[in-house]
Amino acid sequence: MDDRVRRHHGLTVSEFDRFVDAQRDESDWELVDGEVVMMTNPTENHEQIAGNIGAPLKLAMDAAGCRSYQGGMRVQRDEDGRGRDKPKPDIVVRCGPRQNRTFVTDPLVIVEVLSPSTMDRDRGPKLSFYKSLPTLRHIVLAYQDQMRVEHDRREGDGWVCDVLTAPDDVLRLDAVDFAIDLGRIYFDVPVLRPIVGG
Repeated sequence: MDDRVRRHHGLTVSEFDRFVDAQRDESDWELVDGEVVMMTNPTENHEQIAGNIGAPLKLAMDAAGCRSYQGGMRVQRDEDGRGRDKPKPDIVVRCGPRQNRTFVTDPLVIVEVLSPSTMDRDRGPKLSFYKSLPTLRHIVLAYQDQMRVEHDRREGDGWVCDVLTAPDDVLRLDAVDFAIDLGRIYFDVPVLRPIVGG
């Protein structure tokens, strides 16, 4: 979840890092298309959905020798500080040797849990940035207010979007050999459910 901070436009990643280092409080920030965005506290539904995906995904990735980070890792294109994006997704998966940095440049999977205040940004400039990352294979956008997951997966040189809306629909992250159904993703979350029958 986030709120736009309009006074900081056109920053690079290096300038954003200096901005974050200069902050004297516990506020959390991300950089989206050169704009500094303050992240706000998530709702219970947001955290439940993120946890329902993140917990089993972490167990699977630990067993596979990969790493899954929930809510604490920013993503940038490379180590060059001239980029204009450094978002902080709800979940990031990467494989490869440990780098022990505060950001990831080689994500395989990114998950964002949407809310009304973030939806336009998450489905707009952040999604465009994610699709430009060469290592990324899966982008998952999970809605809070309805049982709906939009799964963008890389196929060849392009992206294909699957929309999942039923409890038995299965989200498959083939690049990391992981699958979970929407019933599990939305466990204990009061959302609009699809009408069955009738």
